[in-house]
Amino acid sequence: MSFLNPVRLVFSGTFQADVSTVNNDVRHYDNESFRPVYQEFGKTLPDGEAVYNGWWNPTGSGAFRLIDCKVVGLGFADGSFVDRRGADAALGMLIGGSTDRTSGKLVDIDPQWQVASAPWGLDVRLTDGKTPSFFSGRYQPNAFRDLWFNRNINAKNDAAASSTFQSVLENVEWADDAMLSPFLRELRDATTGGMLSIRLATFGFNGDVKDPRFTLGTVVGTIGPQLKNEPVSFIRGRRFIPANNIPNSWAGITYFSAQIDDASRTAFLDLSNALQIVDPKGTPNPIGVLSLGILRDASVVENTPVTPDTFLPIARIPYDAKDWLGKTAGIFAVKLTDEQFDLAKTNPLALVTVSETNPGATDLDLGYGIVAIREAQDGVYVCAEPLVHRIDGAGRAESLVYATRYGKPLRGASVAITQMGRIPGQGGTGSTSGVNQPTNVPIPDMGVPESAVTFAVEGGTATGGTIVADEDGVARLDISTTSPGNPRGYIDGQVYLIDYRIPGQSNTARSLFDYIALHVRDDFDVPADPTWDDIAPIMKQYGHLYPIMSKHLVDLGSEASCARHADILHLAFSLPETDPNYMPVTRDLSIYKRKTILAWLEKVQRGETAVKAKAHQAFTAASGGGGPALRTGPSGAAPAKAATATPDQQTTADGKTRFAKNFARVSTPSRS
Repeated sequence: MSFLNPVRLVFSGTFQADVSTVNNDVRHYDNESFRPVYQEFGKTLPDGEAVYNGWWNPTGSGAFRLIDCKVVGLGFADGSFVDRRGADAALGMLIGGSTDRTSGKLVDIDPQWQVASAPWGLDVRLTDGKTPSFFSGRYQPNAFRDLWFNRNINAKNDAAASSTFQSVLENVEWADDAMLSPFLRELRDATTGGMLSIRLATFGFNGDVKDPRFTLGTVVGTIGPQLKNEPVSFIRGRRFIPANNIPNSWAGITYFSAQIDDASRTAFLDLSNALQIVDPKGTPNPIGVLSLGILRDASVVENTPVTPDTFLPIARIPYDAKDWLGKTAGIFAVKLTDEQFDLAKTNPLALVTVSETNPGATDLDLGYGIVAIREAQDGVYVCAEPLVHRIDGAGRAESLVYATRYGKPLRGASVAITQMGRIPGQGGTGSTSGVNQPTNVPIPDMGVPESAVTFAVEGGTATGGTIVADEDGVARLDISTTSPGNPRGYIDGQVYLIDYRIPGQSNTARSLFDYIALHVRDDFDVPADPTWDDIAPIMKQYGHLYPIMSKHLVDLGSEASCARHADILHLAFSLPETDPNYMPVTRDLSIYKRKTILAWLEKVQRGETAVKAKAHQAFTAASGGGGPALRTGPSGAAPAKAATATPDQQTTADGKTRFAKNFARVSTPSRS
C-alpha cells in the first residue's frame, strides 16, 4: 500500500528548488546566437513589455532541499493516529538531507519537456538533531506527477502551481536507537526490500528574487512501507479524475488517488495535492461540506445532484479544519462498514459537496449534495513507470503499464501505445514579441523521426500498436531506439512522448502530462585522440546555460580554465548519474560525448597537451604568482563575469506555467 498505509509518518515544512532558468528556452542552446544577456535576470519594462533575458533565476544552482521539515503525525497498524508530542519519540523529529554530501538536484529531462522534473541525489534522513539519523535512504529519481497551475486561487504562474513527488527511499539504514520508538519499529517491520515509500506534495513556491523566501515553498510529506510488487511512483488503486475541465473539476479538485485496504477495511485518500488553496501555507478554499461516498448508480456524473438512491455516504472529510493539510499531509482514512466495503468493490467512489451555492442542494443542512469529483469511468485506471527514459542512440528501455479496475488488477487488458509524433514550438517563451529573446533561432520540432523509436507490440515490432496485460494486470512495454540523426540541430538528440491507454479512454483519463517521455541521444564518434576542438562546443554550451559554474569554479568555454581544473572536472564527469555532484546537472549528456570529454581531461592530467602549462602561465601572470585562481578565456584574458547582480524589481517564476500553456496550445492530439 506504499505511503497510503495505516503505518505512516507525516511531516511538513519547507522545500527549496533553486533551479537554473537559462535553459528554460531551448533556443539558448544555440551556441552561435547565444548572448551574455541571456545570463541576466528577466524583468518587465515600465510599459509592461517583457525582457526575458535568462528568465527568473539564471544563477540557480539546481539545488533541491527539504528544510525544517518536522514530523507532525504518526499512523499505526491498528489504525490509530497520534499527533501529540510525547506520544512517540519520533514526533517532533526532523526530516532532512545528507550530513556529508551536497544537496540533491532538481532536473528536467529536456528544455522541450519541462514537466517531468525529478530530484537526483536527494538523501532523506530522520534525526532529532543529536543522533545523525534514525533511518536514512536515497530518493530514487522519479518525476513529479499531477502538476497543475491553479491550485492557489490567489496566486499566478508557478506560485499557483502544485504537484506530487512519489518514489522510494533506497538502501535504507536503521539506527539501533530507532527501535526505542514503537512507531519506527512498526515501520521497519512493515516495509520490504530495504526501501521506504515517500510522497511529497509541493506548493506555494516563491519566485520573487526580492523576497526572503525566494526559491522556497511549502511541502507536506508522508513516508510509509514499500511492499512487494507495488509501483514506486504512483498508487495502484482508485483514481479520481475531473470530468471535462483539465486540470480540475468544477469544484476545484484535481486528479488524486485512493486505496482500500482489504485487511483493515479502511479507505485511504491522498488529498495532499487535490484541493484548491488560498495562500502559500495551504489554507483551503472553502467548497462547503465535503464527503466521501459510493455511487450506487455508476452512471451519475460529476456536477450532478445525488440522492439516497444514488449515493451511499461514508464520512465527512475535515479538509477545512485548522491546518488540516499541514497536520495530516492530506491523508484521509476511514473505516468502512460491511455494506460500504462490499459496494465499493464494484461501484465508483465519489466526493460530494453540500453548500449554499450548490445547484443540487436545497440548503446547507438538507441537501444531499452534488458530485464534486468521482472515480474514473468503470473504475478503470492505467498508469506506467518509469515515465522518463534517457537512452543513448541505439538502446533499449522498458516501462511497466499497470491496468486496474476498482483498484484490482485488470487481467488481459489491451493497452494502445501511440507516439505523439511531431510537436512544434515547445521550449520557447510562447511569445513572438518581447525584448532579449532569440527570435531568429528556430524552435525544433519534437517527436521526429518516429522511426527512431519502436515497440514490441502484438504482431511484431512497430512504431505503435497494442500490448496486453498479464494475470496481474501488468503489460510490459519494450522500447527500442536508434540514433535520431540530430533532428534538432543545435541541441543533442530528440524527445519523444508516448501515449498509453485502454482504447476508448478519454483524454481526461490521465493527467495532462502523464506521458512516457524518452530522451534519445544522437550517436557521436568518440575520437581516438580528442582535442579541445572536439569538446569545445559541448563545454561552451554548458558554460552558457549554467553561469553559476563560471562564477564559482571554472569557465567551461575556456580551454585553459578547463585544463587548470581538469582533476575536479574529471571527477564530476566520472561520478554515477545518481550522485548529486554528477556533471552535467541536467543528466542530458550522451555517454559518447562524456567519454570524449573524459578522454581529453585524461590527456591533460597525463601532461600530454601543452594547454595545462599555458593555463598555469596565465594564472601566474594574472594573479602575481599567488591568490585565488583566475578564470581565463581562450586567449588567456579574463572572461565576462557571470550574472550576479539581482534585478532592481520583482521577478516572477513562470517557467513551468509558460511551458504547460504552450504545450496545451500546440501539442498534437493523441492518435490512439
